[in-house]
Amino acid sequence: MSVPHARGFLLLRRAGGVWGIANSAVDGLARSGEGYRIATGDGALMADEILGVVEDLAVRPPAPVVRRFWSEPSAGLAVHGALPLVVVDPSRPPAALRLEAEEGEMDEGRD
Repeated sequence: MSVPHARGFLLLRRAGGVWGIANSAVDGLARSGEGYRIATGDGALMADEILGVVEDLAVRPPAPVVRRFWSEPSAGLAVHGALPLVVVDPSRPPAALRLEAEEGEMDEGRD
């Protein structure tokens, strides 16, 4: 069960990008093969690497030009240190983080 009062963001790397998810949306975190499985109330996400937890991020909505080229849903964009990142809306995760996409890719490779 997620912790509604949990502050901060879990930062992760997946598919060459850096992503953030609000700690309050994370129900659990477990090693899964060569990556990590992040359980949320809305399902599960996959990560290649966990970068850490930050207490606060200045999350901004994507500019119109970004939305023109980035069709995936998000909760916004942020920068931590020098790393630009996409903040994930756990109810609408991007395809790169979805557990189902990982499993589907693995099934396709077995044919």
